[in-house]
This record gives sequence, C-alpha cells and structure tokens, in this order.
Amino acid sequence: MDTEEILRQEAVRLFLQGISAQKISEQLNRTRQWVYKWVKQYKKSQDTNWNKTRSNTPHSILNKTSVSLENSVVEIRKRLLNNPYAQKGAISILYEFERLGVVPPSISSINRILKRNHLIGLSLVKQTKQKEYPDYFIGVQQMDLIGPKYLKGGFKFYFYCIIDTETHYAIVYPITNKSAESITPCLIDFWTNYRLPDFLQMDNELSFRGSNRHPRGLGMILRITISNGVVPIFIPTAEPWRNGIIEKFNGNVLKYFYNTQKFDSFEQLIAKANHFSAFHNENHRYSSQLNRTPNQMVKLSFNDIRLTKNIDLSSKIMIEEGKINFIRFIRSDQKLNVLNTTFILKKELIYSYVVAQIIIEKHLLVVMQNNTVHHIFPFIMSLS
Repeated sequence: MDTEEILRQEAVRLFLQGISAQKISEQLNRTRQWVYKWVKQYKKSQDTNWNKTRSNTPHSILNKTSVSLENSVVEIRKRLLNNPYAQKGAISILYEFERLGVVPPSISSINRILKRNHLIGLSLVKQTKQKEYPDYFIGVQQMDLIGPKYLKGGFKFYFYCIIDTETHYAIVYPITNKSAESITPCLIDFWTNYRLPDFLQMDNELSFRGSNRHPRGLGMILRITISNGVVPIFIPTAEPWRNGIIEKFNGNVLKYFYNTQKFDSFEQLIAKANHFSAFHNENHRYSSQLNRTPNQMVKLSFNDIRLTKNIDLSSKIMIEEGKINFIRFIRSDQKLNVLNTTFILKKELIYSYVVAQIIIEKHLLVVMQNNTVHHIFPFIMSLS
C-alpha cells in the first residue's frame, strides 16, 4: 500500500471518529474536497479496496484498431518485406487493403501499428554523388507510356500516365495504341479538368516527338503543348530515372492495379483506371509534401489555370513561336544530338549535362549549362 492509499484510510478513520473535514485536511495536508471525496468513496463502495489507486485509462478506446486489422497490417508488411522489389511503406499497405476489398485504417494508424510491432527501420539506400543535373524547372508535369499490355484474348493496349510534380496529382488513361492521336485527347482532358503546367517533361518516345522521317517537323503533341504556352522538356536518352516521379507512379499502376485485377473488357479497364486514379489522388500521402495527399495539395496550390478553349484535332495547329528543351549528357566525343542533327560542343562541356533549347521563332538552338550560354547554332524548324 502506497503513502496516498494510507492517507485515504486515515482520513476516513478520523472522519468516522467525528473529527471535522477541516481539521482532517489540516492534519493530513490535503484539501477538504479531497477528504469529502474519499469519505464518499468509502461509503458507496462495497469493495475493501476502495482506497486503491485506479488507472485513469478508459476501459474502451474510441477508434481503437481491432486486433484482426492490426494483424492484417503486420501480415501484409511482412509479406512485402519478403519481396525484394516491392515497396513496403504505409501507402503500399493501404493499396493492398484496397486490392483485397477491405476498408483500411488510416495512414497514421498503419504507421503506429508498424512502429508498435518494430517493423519500421532505417532505409538502406545510399545516396550517390552524380553529375550536376538541370532540375531547376518549376511547374512541371511528367508524362509516360506503359506497355504494351494485354487483355484476355490478346487485346493490346497501353497506359498513358501523367502526373504533376508539385502536387503529385495523377491520372492513368488506358489507350488502344501509343500514337499521338490517342495520347493528345488524354493530355487535353488532364489540362481541362486539372490544370496547365509551365513545362511538360517526357522521354524521347517517337510519338511524343513527331516523326523520324521529318525530325524537325512538329508532331501533334508538340503543337498542342507549345500552342498553349507549355514548354516541352525531353530528358536525356536512356535515363528514365530523370522522370522519377512518373516512373514511380507507373510502378504503382502495375503493382497495385494492373497486376492485381482481371478485366473483362477495355471499357471495364477504363472504368477501373478512373477509380484507381481517384483513389491515388485522395489517399496516397507523399513524405515530400508533409504526408499530404494530391487532393490536399491541390487545395493549397495557387495555380488554377486550366485549358478552356475548344481544340479541333482534325486540323493542324499552327505554331509561330515557342521553345523546346532537350537535356543531354555530353560525352568525350563532344557531340550533341538534337532531332537527328549533331553539333560539336566545346571541350569544357565534356561529361556534363546541358540544356539545348530550340527557339522556334528565331530558328536557333541555344546550348546552356547552369543558365550560362555556351553555343548558339542556326536551327530551322518546319512549322507547316
């Protein structure tokens, strides 16, 4: 019995002897309210342990995670840990619950469960020093293609994916082929219902650029992009990680969507892709944006410039001015290749990244490193 419990007994004993609460409080160095509290507790209690200290913890905890749900989180986490290629964080566990058709706990609850079960460790990924890369562009959206993929019966299709690097708001569009004619309506839809970027970053896929037969001709995607004041950025060839945000999103599309479901038709695939996109934007929390979801980031963003004009894709869009950026790594041969045209650069640019910018209305190719101009070449584009 601790000191406090002994004092409670003594207070009741003195009170039963007719000593006033005032004198008891002075003698025991406690308040009168304290004396009355324990006298009342003694009188109403049928338990001999009436003076014992009891926990203030509530008998039931509001919104407490059930044992079965906690076990499910632990089981999924351990299964992911056994797969060396799987993402293992709370959002991956959230997607697994979605795939199983089970209402998941919140991201914060999942993290608490992982911590409670000692399943959170330090990342073993080491940062490696790389050549300085021109990643200073702001207001960027990244786009990419996944595929070809196939439905039952051999029906071939592709996923066209686009994501805003600021908010991570993204949509995946199933398309029947990877032509510019199939991609452009998706791009228009994204810009109409979400917003226009300052830059659109992509890899060197032919349908994004235009045509090998007419390498300096502007394809449909470039015309749509430039005519709306958006600057295309082509990342270095054979360096897909430069589009890292969309590449990671592509991995989630395959892992948590395409590889986990069966689709009876292309129409069903489109409907479920819309659901997946909505789920991602509402639930996927990114540590880079303080664990906010894309939808939460959109509400905090000041940019709400959308594509409002109607675009007739049956007629060619005329271009009079604009820019196109190519990021390239210069090797020991000092060669820069842009749209099947090769230029020799100065030696000091060897083993570094440059931005080669075509200024359409001036018919120039400007080569820059760290915003310093090193070369200006004539570069005539075919605008017709």
